[in-house]
This record gives sequence, structure tokens and C-alpha cells, in this order.
Amino acid sequence: MASADQREKDELLSMLLPVLSARGVARHWARSAVPYSDLERECRDVASRADLAPEFARYLRDNPVVSLSVHAFLAHISVAANVKPEDVPAEQRVLMPAGTRLARWLPTFLVIDGPLGRFLRSSDSPLNVMLRAEHATYPTIAQARDAFNSELFRKVRNGVGHWAIAWSHEDEQLVCFDSESGETTVAISLLEGEALHVTSLAVIECLDRYVFDLVGV
Repeated sequence: MASADQREKDELLSMLLPVLSARGVARHWARSAVPYSDLERECRDVASRADLAPEFARYLRDNPVVSLSVHAFLAHISVAANVKPEDVPAEQRVLMPAGTRLARWLPTFLVIDGPLGRFLRSSDSPLNVMLRAEHATYPTIAQARDAFNSELFRKVRNGVGHWAIAWSHEDEQLVCFDSESGETTVAISLLEGEALHVTSLAVIECLDRYVFDLVGV
């Protein structure tokens, strides 16, 4: 039976994944009734496979920055999620809605773009090698990997990562720009931004809890 925390995460992803599906991202995953539970189950299954454990352990030992970056991210996000308005000087509270989102979104996109992203996507990663051969067996993890390769994610990640963004308060959108040309690359609703963040966080949590445990990292 699913725990209360698991049910809450299933409900949250069930609400947010269709938002991404409408932009052409994670369409298969968005059809799941229990998207977080599916991700958790697949990560647990990967971690239990004796034929994969040595390759995963070798890769993670040879690339310790993968798990180190995730642990640093999780430490940051646990604090960023608990900032209270009363802790912010009164004259700065007008910036709080945008600042709170950036404090959560920026490190999420950066950690996916860094070592963890290479673990998901690089040609020498045992996870990516496995997904290329067995994507039908692990459709949720494969969809997560593909979401991080999507044009939408890349444009938002690049804009936020280079601080090349602007908040459009009239229509509640985040507008991203090319950091060199200054041209607009993409505009997303705040709900779409939150969907990208929450989806990324779910993947990070499940990989950390199950797959990284293969080598006790």
C-alpha cells in the first residue's frame, strides 16, 4: 500500500505532468495514474538487478561528483523550501514570489544539466546504455531522460542558468533569452516552470534513494 507521502507525490505529478504533455514533453508518463509510484518502482527494479550492479557501482565510484552534486542540491532545496516571508526584510518582500521560485528552480535545472544529466544521457553511462536497450521495460525512466533532452527543458535551463530571464507579471510568465544574442528563446507559465521543477525533483529523489545506494553513496 502506498504511503501518504507517496500518494501526495502521485497526486502532484498527476496534476503537473499533463501541463508538460501539452508542450510535447513526457506524454507517456503523463498518462499514468500513479506517476511517482511508477518512477519509484522502476528505479527500485534497476537497483535490484545483479547484472547491472557492478557497472553502476563502477561508474558512480569513478564519477563521485554525480552523487556529491545531488547531495549538495538536496541540502540546498531543503532550506530553500522553508524560507518564510517574515524572514525577509520588508522592503524586499515584493521580490519574494520570483525569488522563491528561482531559489528552487535554478539549482534543480543546474544539477540536471551537470553530472546527474551526464549520468542520465552520456554514451558511457550504464543507465543510458540500459535505457537504449530496454526502454520498453523502463518507460518512465526513459521518459524522464527524454524530458531533460527536450527543447523546452534545454531552453528554460539555459535561460535560468545564465540569469537570462524576465518575469512577465501581467500574464504570469517566465521569459527566457539567449544569453549571447538577447533574443527570446521561450516563454513558460509559472505552472509549467513548477512542473519542470517537480518532475526533475522526483527523478533526483528516486535515483538518490535507490540507484546511488548501490555503492552506498
